[in-house]
Amino acid sequence: MNVLNQPRLDVPSYAPPVYEPPVILTEPGVSIPNLNGGSKESESEETEEERELPEGVLPDPTVGRPVVDVPIIGEVPLPTSSEVGLAGTTAVTATAVTLLGKSMVETLVKRMKPLVKKIMLKVKEKLGKKFTDYELQDYFEFEGKVPEQKQVVKRLKADQKTEKQRQLEAHLQLQHQRKLRRKASQDGNKSRVE
Repeated sequence: MNVLNQPRLDVPSYAPPVYEPPVILTEPGVSIPNLNGGSKESESEETEEERELPEGVLPDPTVGRPVVDVPIIGEVPLPTSSEVGLAGTTAVTATAVTLLGKSMVETLVKRMKPLVKKIMLKVKEKLGKKFTDYELQDYFEFEGKVPEQKQVVKRLKADQKTEKQRQLEAHLQLQHQRKLRRKASQDGNKSRVE
């Protein structure tokens, strides 16, 4: 006789995390000296801080700091609030200075580039060296900035505009004449058909 094996059912299990509740201190963490006569504890803390260590011995910076227990590494001290504030302030300041500096440099380059080009072209002209085609084009462009030449450029632009208008009118008149001829030829064809 065959007996069936009991079916096996794997049910996942869950172990809730265990932690110790935080300890809330009712006394302030910072004591203000000479407030309500001071306390005996603050006087004893002052005497501990004032004592001198022998030369060559540095105080342990991890004493009095909160510690986090990391599984593989072990205990790691957390930074104090002043250290976190200093790091945050430094990061914000460095980022702001970098962004402002970059935009200022880009603006300066944009404004100074034409001036530097003009100076270099003037120096090259004084030395009697030949201009490349590109430099010659820049030279004439810079020379066009002179007030007398600006007036000439304005007159040339006005002449160009009037010439363009004249050409447009001539073109429209030519088209109108073509339409009239076409219409006349179509009217002539209609009268022949009838």
